[in-house]
Amino acid sequence: LTELRPRMKRLSEAQSVLGNLRTEHSLNGAMESALRQNRAGIEAIFSRIHSPAEFSGLGSKLTRLVRKTNGKEATLSEISSGQRAAFALSIFLAQNAELTAAPPVVLIDDPIAHVDDLNSLSFLDYLRELVLAGGRQIYFATANDKLATLFERKFDFLGADGFRRFNLRRETGPVASPA
Repeated sequence: LTELRPRMKRLSEAQSVLGNLRTEHSLNGAMESALRQNRAGIEAIFSRIHSPAEFSGLGSKLTRLVRKTNGKEATLSEISSGQRAAFALSIFLAQNAELTAAPPVVLIDDPIAHVDDLNSLSFLDYLRELVLAGGRQIYFATANDKLATLFERKFDFLGADGFRRFNLRRETGPVASPA
């Protein structure tokens, strides 16, 4: 028992620290804080990449959008998948814009899979401006050939030194089993 007491004390202290982390520094709290700090940026980006502009901004709860027509707040379950995608992209891009010590890079994998053509164009226009004004380098992955071609057309002004397209293909042949 004498040997176990120091260990029990350390475990009790660890439990206290973990409990404090859970209540004082929860994932929900961190998300709330990030949304609050980036609210203006999120709203500005969302208004640029989402059309028609039926929302005036974030609601009283930061995971809600305020409808322009009646001022009522819409939850994420009440908006379309394209609107949710635009909202999530707005959060991501606003947080990326705040980075000062990180490399000026944006890595995106099929970000607009559930977004209509008009909003896809708005998003690509925003990325173009991000490259030009924000000095960011974009790595954009998609399995959609139409979107890849559109992306290439939007960025071909950068020339061969500023834009590269890599067509990756998955091998579909038989897989060899280990010997």
